[in-house]
Order: sequence, then structure tokens, then C-alpha cells
Amino acid sequence: MTIAKKHPAWLYVILAGYFLIGIIYSLSNPLWEAPDEIHHFSMVQYLQTHGLQLPIQEIGTVGLWQQEGNQPPLYYILGALLISPLDTSDIDTVMRVNPHADIGIIRPDGNVNRLVHLPEEQFPASGSMLATYILRFFSLILGAGTVFVTYLIGRELFPEKPSFALTAAGLNAFLPMYLYITASVNNDNLSNFLSNLLLLLLIRLVQVQESPSLKLYVLLGIVTGAGLLSKLNIGFLIPIVAVVLLIISIRLRDWRPVIIGGLISGSLTIAIAGWWYYRNWTLFGDPTALNRFLEIVGKRAVPADFAQLWTERTSFFRTFWGLFGSVNVPMNESLYIAFGWLTKLSFLSLIFFFAYTLIRRFLSSKTGAHTGTPLHWINSRYLAHGLSLLLPIIIFIALLGWTSITPASQGRLVYGAISSLMLWFAVSLLWWIPEKWRGWIASAWVIFFAIIAALQPLTTIAPAYALANTIQTTESQAIFTSDDSQIALYNAEIRTPQVSPDSYVEITVDFAALTEYDRNWSIFVHLVTEDEIIVGQRDIFPARGLLATSDLETGYAWHNPIAIFVPQTAYTPNTVEVRLGWYDIRTGQRMTLENGDEMLTLGQVDLTSRDKSEIPNSQSINFGNLIELLGYDITTLNPSLGDTIDLTLYWRALQPIERDYVVFANIIDPTTFTKYAASNAMPVQWTRPTSTWEVGEIIQDTHTLTIADNAVSGVYPIEVGLYLQQDGFPRLGIMGTYDNFAYLTPMRIESERE
Repeated sequence: MTIAKKHPAWLYVILAGYFLIGIIYSLSNPLWEAPDEIHHFSMVQYLQTHGLQLPIQEIGTVGLWQQEGNQPPLYYILGALLISPLDTSDIDTVMRVNPHADIGIIRPDGNVNRLVHLPEEQFPASGSMLATYILRFFSLILGAGTVFVTYLIGRELFPEKPSFALTAAGLNAFLPMYLYITASVNNDNLSNFLSNLLLLLLIRLVQVQESPSLKLYVLLGIVTGAGLLSKLNIGFLIPIVAVVLLIISIRLRDWRPVIIGGLISGSLTIAIAGWWYYRNWTLFGDPTALNRFLEIVGKRAVPADFAQLWTERTSFFRTFWGLFGSVNVPMNESLYIAFGWLTKLSFLSLIFFFAYTLIRRFLSSKTGAHTGTPLHWINSRYLAHGLSLLLPIIIFIALLGWTSITPASQGRLVYGAISSLMLWFAVSLLWWIPEKWRGWIASAWVIFFAIIAALQPLTTIAPAYALANTIQTTESQAIFTSDDSQIALYNAEIRTPQVSPDSYVEITVDFAALTEYDRNWSIFVHLVTEDEIIVGQRDIFPARGLLATSDLETGYAWHNPIAIFVPQTAYTPNTVEVRLGWYDIRTGQRMTLENGDEMLTLGQVDLTSRDKSEIPNSQSINFGNLIELLGYDITTLNPSLGDTIDLTLYWRALQPIERDYVVFANIIDPTTFTKYAASNAMPVQWTRPTSTWEVGEIIQDTHTLTIADNAVSGVYPIEVGLYLQQDGFPRLGIMGTYDNFAYLTPMRIESERE
């Protein structure tokens, strides 16, 4: 099937709009704040400064590129060549990591920035900063290539409906998260382009009416090889390439496509990518290097099943449409609601579209309007459409498998099939619209997406990293001092005098720099009980994490909101003091007040129960979608050596339980995993095995914990969970988390009573 060489002017308008908005994203988003951009750029910079030699990843010696050192390297090699004329030796001085950044967590007080930024970062900058802008523009070009491929696939599959192709290209171009990723340094941009380009080649290949040309085989091999050298997920498409070649041979009754086509494309694929997989096999005993990748990035404590993955659907959905920063800068909530309804309606529309198409085909076959052949099942048109539907399914299933092993619930990871996704999304929006109105409606959808996308850098991204205006100070309430450094505190206010667990104590404090600083100080705020147990803590750089004290000039004053999270397992009712101080994270040294204290008490906060349930310390911790921890109680939070305490757990069966789980309850040092008290028993002293529980029944389960005589004085959490008595003692995972245990309230162990 041939496609017109001349493309409509609207396609170039879409591409121009994509570049314009993409550049705004690139300039609005501070350097290295996009997902893993700090690691991707570091990998490029390493290759640039090491003669394109790949790092050998040894645990404990991995550089700032982290797991990206085990990714297929084509994007990084191309990037290193692109910035080769630049001097990037300043990377260690300009890339200043925020040690307290909330990666993947959204907090009321911000702290979204992975790095503390310099004014010199503004474009065009120099050194590593200029190199990053160049690589971002390179990624934008790759993203534009994917948009163009989306248009071409639409023309291939719906040649009689050009509005489908243009709309798909527009939706692709102006998807906010797509723009955000393509305006950043990320190897996904090359991988996504090649994956979608490979689909285009397969669609064209499956529709040939004569034996394919050698050129098509060569392109197939080059794109597949380059794809395998860009990211591993393209490997899932290799069997499809083989099947398509086989189908063509069967349909044409010609052995050459599967034999000659397979030899040419396969040889080129191996020639381009084989060296990297051979290297991994010799170094790590694994051609994909996934074993070393997982050692660096980390695995889930318990592999996720479908029920667990379902609890992560919100993260997947938001990171498909638009969740910026390090998955911690959300769009306005109304946009997620709108995109959610749009996704549901689109899915329903596609169901009607396929049903309508199948009914029409069935009726045409009944009336004789359609004639079939023994090989009608490999009709090129239907195969092409099938391929465009198969690719998203394969990539999604592969992502589910990957996400079940390691935390990766991000919708942007299906962009390897974005051309198909956006094409069928466009079809769902337009197929039922009368032809005379279709062009206008298509334009409206594209403009709608473009407006939303264009607003995000201005209304969401830039404000998340914007410093508040400086403030006027009055008489200070306290002065923190260390050596020749001083910081004054003004106008401290507790804005939430009463809170419940699973919420925030919010305070506001004004500070002023009384001196210049040669190091970076961090603020800490503790919520402390009368037993000196810390139930909540916040560590943060000044001004929502955006400032480093070493950058401050004398007299600089700022407003500082701080939110301290109270865990849902915090013991209630209780009263805590809010204490604030400053410390150096590198040395642990704290500033002191005039009276020698290291912390200033700002006031008290009452911790109250989350609800009026009769169950104490009510919770909702879901273990494996089988058992829910509803609450707990404990006889003391301040035991001494040799003391026994009773911990009562309140369980509820969420569904029939076939197996008998053992409950473990430990008082544990989480840094050394030393247990100072432990209980392992089936519920209610072995009298109520979980297989006997009725659905909805509440089980009151008491465990006696004896504090070891050699316990070290300190504050330790109570760890609880459930496991099976079989090889490996598999634990039930907690739904919506990556953990297989829950920490209840911390307690203080004392060596002896005073």
C-alpha cells in the first residue's frame, strides 16, 4: 500500500507546535529534575570522558549513573558523541544533590527537587549544564520522529480517513507527560522512536503484495538491532518479526521472505547489537545484564501479583498523562478526573467500534459483498490492524512482569507503543462523528490537548521549583549557632494543633541568615512524646528544599513551611512536642541555642484517633488482599530489660483463607535487624488458625513480648506481619506498598528504671 509523498500542512503545524512547547518544557524544568535524568546524563558524561568505554558495574562502586550503566548503550553513545566538544568536568560541582528529596512522594511542603540549583543553569549555560540542554534538544528531535511515525502508521492503517492520522499525531505530540519526557535526557526517547518505527515497518511489510524488497529487510534489521541496543523491551518484538516473515511466505507461497528476509534482518540485528549482549554474558553471566541491574535498582520484598499491581493503577495512570519531577509534581486534580473519564469513554467507544466493524463484515459476507479465500485469515489489512493492537498488549504485559519484580508502575513506560495507543485513541474519539464534522472535531481535540500541555510548564512545573519572595524580619525568637555561623528564627507557628495519624502536622517558620556559610545545613523537626519517643520527623533543606545555606548571603530571610507526616500506626491518644533544630548531614553536627540546647520547642500537638471505632489505634493495613489489620493496643511504650508486654492485634479476614499463616511480632532495630523481643504464633495462641476465620470476622489476637536482657537502650519500632511455615517462610505483602511487614508505634527500651 502506497502512501502519498506529500504530507498535509497541518502535520507540520503539529510538529512545529510540539517543538515550541517542548522547548518551553526543556527551559522551564530545572536541569536533571525529570525522572532519572540525573542518572541518564551522568551515563552520557561518563562515556564522553572515558572514550566511549562502558563502566563495569560492581556493587558498591557504581557512579551517579546508577542502574543506567546496565542499560543498552546506544542513546548514551550518541549523546556522548553529540556533546564531545564540551568540557563537562564541572559535573561534580554543578550537580548538587538534595539529600532529603521526596522521590515519588507528594508532600504539602514541596521538597520535590532532586538537586539544589544554581542561577547559572539558565540557558545557554556552559559545561555540563549546556551539554544537558543539547541532549534535551536531541531527545526532542527523537520525540518528533515518533510523532511523525504515529502519523505514518495512521495513514497506513486508515488511508481513507486522514483525520485519524493527523489527530493521532496531535494527541501524541501534545500529551503532557510525553512532552515532559522527550524534553529531558532519557534513553526511552530513542527506544520509543525505534519501537514505533519497527511497528511501522512491520505494518508495511505485512501489507506487501509481492516479495518484499531487500531495502525493507535491511531497514528491518537496522531498526531491530538499533532498538535492541537502546532498550531491552524491543526484544519482545523479535518473535513478531519472524512470524510476519513466515506469514508473508505462506501468503505469497514463496520461501524467500522467511529465509532471505530472516537471514538479512537477523544478521544485521546481531551485527549491530550482539556485541553488547556478548559483553554482558562474559562479565555477568547474563546477556541482558538484568541480574546486575536488579541488584542496583532493588527488588520488591514480595513479587507483586495482579491484585497488588491493581493497587498501583493510580500511579500508572497519572504517569501516563502527566506527573512531573521525580514522580512528585502532579497536575491539577481536575485534569486527572477529566483524563480518567476520557480514558473510560474512549475504551467503551473502541468496543462499539470493533463490534460495529465486525457486524458490518458479517453482514457483507452474508450478502456476498465479500469473497474469501483459503488464506483469508492472513488478509494484509486485518493483519496490519492486528499488529497495531498487539504491540501495546505485548509491551503492557512485559511491563506488568517487570513491575511485579521491581517498583516500576509508571505509565510512561508503555510509550514504546504510543503510536498505536494514540491512533486508537483518535479512532475512539472520531469514528462515530459524521464525515463533514470530523475535521473540526479532530482539530478541537488536538487544540484542547495542546492548550493543556502548554499550560503545564507555567502552572505546574515552574511553580514547584520557584523560590518564595524574601520577607521582612522583626525581632528574632531564637538564634541557632555553630562555630561562626548563625541562623535566626522568627514567627514560628503551629498551624495544625490537633491531627490524626496518616496526616500532617503543618508549621510555618521564618528564618534569616545572619552570616555566610561554608557548608549546607538541614532543618529537622521532631514530634516527640513525653517518653522522648519520636513519632514523626522531617528533614529538609531550607525553603521547601530549594536552598542550600552555602548559597545564602548575609541578611537573606525566607518563609519556610514544613509538614511532618504522622504515620498511620502512631499510637493515640497522645500529645507530642514539636521541636526544631539545624544539623549538618555530612557530620551529624547540630547548631545550638544560646542556652546550649540543640532544639527549640515550638509547642504541642494532640494526636487523636482517626475514627470513633471501638478498636484502639484503628488501621487499615491490607496483607495480601486476604487479611486486614484493623488496629492494635499495647500495655506500655516504655519497657525495661526483662519486662513482658502484651501486644493485641485486631485482624479481619477479607476473603476465605485456605492456608494457616503465622503472625510475627518483633521489637527490632531496623538498622541491624537485631530483635530485642519476638513472638511467632498462629492467632490467639494457636487456637484460631487463619483457615478457620469467617469473612468479616474480627479476631482479637494477643502476643506476649519479653524484652531481652541484653537489649540496647533506645527507641525501636514494633514489626508485624504474617508468613507461612514452609520453605523460605514466604510472607504476605502489604497491598499498595513494596513491603511485607508493617511498623507499628516505636517504643523506648530502657536498660533500667530510673
